[in-house]
Amino acid sequence: MRRVRTVVALAFVGAALLVGAGVPSQAAVSGDRRAVADNPSPYPFGSYYTLDACRYYGESLVAGGAWRYYNCVYEWRSGQPQGYYYLYMYN
Repeated sequence: MRRVRTVVALAFVGAALLVGAGVPSQAAVSGDRRAVADNPSPYPFGSYYTLDACRYYGESLVAGGAWRYYNCVYEWRSGQPQGYYYLYMYN
């Protein structure tokens, strides 16, 4: 099971790098003070419908050792029909 989670996490990292390379983010992040102090510019990883999904991917990436911290922030952006949980990763 751990191997499957690692493969899934690496696949999401690769997909996020491909998708996120050309998309600038203008999100306001309210995160853990230690994480913000260590790295003031977090990496926006993705958006999710539920907090549980956001936490699941954040925990799996931290457990895999690719990132040190994560933060899930609920944001409602103009023009969107609903709010989303945005996952920010810190190294």
